[in-house]
Amino acid sequence: MDFVSVILFWVLLLAAVVSRGPAIFYLLFGSMAFGSFAVVPPQLTQGLSFTPPPIIAMVIIFIYGGGKNGLARMLSIALRPSQCLLLSLFWIVAIWATLFMPRIFAGMVTVIPMRLEETTNGVPLYPTPQNISQILYLSISVLTVFACALAFRAPATRQHVLGALCVGAVMVILTGVLDLAGLGPYLDMFRTATYVFLTDVEIANVKRVVGLMPEASAFGSLAVGFLTALYFLRRAITRPWLRVVGAPCLIVLLALFALLSTSSAAYGGLAVFGAVAAAEWVWRLLMAEKGSRAREGLVLEFWALVLAFAAVYMLALFSPAVFDPFIELVNTIIFQKASSASFEERSMWTAVSLQALIDSWGLGVGMGATRASNGLVAVFSNTGVVGGLLYYGFMIQTYLRRAAPKDDEGAVILTGIRFYMPPVLIMGVLAGTSADFGVMNACIYALAAATAVNAPVSAKGRPAPAARTLATTQRPA
Repeated sequence: MDFVSVILFWVLLLAAVVSRGPAIFYLLFGSMAFGSFAVVPPQLTQGLSFTPPPIIAMVIIFIYGGGKNGLARMLSIALRPSQCLLLSLFWIVAIWATLFMPRIFAGMVTVIPMRLEETTNGVPLYPTPQNISQILYLSISVLTVFACALAFRAPATRQHVLGALCVGAVMVILTGVLDLAGLGPYLDMFRTATYVFLTDVEIANVKRVVGLMPEASAFGSLAVGFLTALYFLRRAITRPWLRVVGAPCLIVLLALFALLSTSSAAYGGLAVFGAVAAAEWVWRLLMAEKGSRAREGLVLEFWALVLAFAAVYMLALFSPAVFDPFIELVNTIIFQKASSASFEERSMWTAVSLQALIDSWGLGVGMGATRASNGLVAVFSNTGVVGGLLYYGFMIQTYLRRAAPKDDEGAVILTGIRFYMPPVLIMGVLAGTSADFGVMNACIYALAAATAVNAPVSAKGRPAPAARTLATTQRPA
């Protein structure tokens, strides 16, 4: 039955391309919940698993890069210091490190292989197929930033992207519901990747919800990622029913499934999200102009939080035993985490990868050469000190972007992105294994670059035919 799901994906992708409308962005975000689905049979790719988001992202790159002036305009975005020059330099450094470092330091540096089924212990550094697959994934993510920064200049396209975020959230929730309901085996037709799946794991007698991701930590991190993006960007949505009713409902459900994933990284992300959300609420109360969209829902959010705390307090007062399973679960995955075999193993990955950076004189060992359990260490150990500084410099630049003076929607989007970044960064630090920042973050970076005041004026060049159709046929709801 695997071929049925693969054919279905390619039919949907072909339909999205032929429609020459915003459907491809909805398909992109909706497919992010299918993290264990290889859309190309691995036996045809020498064991490499190509999941839906990178494939769809490549199609978007070809759509916006093809045609007259398409590549030139993407190149302008890539080389413009105010846009994505730092990211382009990071990409060049990553390619250079991946091509040469595994050969220069072959046998001289100890690393943790990306494919853990080979071994979970340190092995000598040598070139592997994972170097190629990981630099390919990173290249897709970087090129997605350039292509989407071109695509998202149209305000109508940005509204469709925000709508696509909601579709992606629905798919995360739906796959979580199916897994929670015990229908996980019926989802096996979408588990065609060659990863090691951890789909039937319990912690403190609680089943870990994994949806269609390889493991619970990946599902939990995805849920928190969508939760954070939707919470902070929802005020930029122009459709009132989606902004006021749909998005808040999705946010609550995403928080619930992030908790049900029982992932310590997801719990850490939720904690940081809560702190950042509180800071954002205070900022909206004190700094936002009266009557602006930023102040929308302030009173309702305050009383919703008060009532939630009151309900929890009353329940704890009159029926404290209800919280015993939850307390046991939190104690197991957080307070006893440091004494678990998983924590010791992941700490070893990070320590070995950090030592690999030192042993390579700060030059890094190349993409896919070593696995860490810390996103910060993964970036620096894979791409070296120079690559790490360039990437995090680009993140800081994204954080500091500003909208044009009269662009109210752009200001709301960029403010939301600034609040989105800390929880996602912390989750990466807690459980990141690769230097690839992924397609979802690529879309967020592109959204910021396209919205910022220093984005190139679209009138200076005409988009590719397919891109022009997307930009001209979309209308705000």
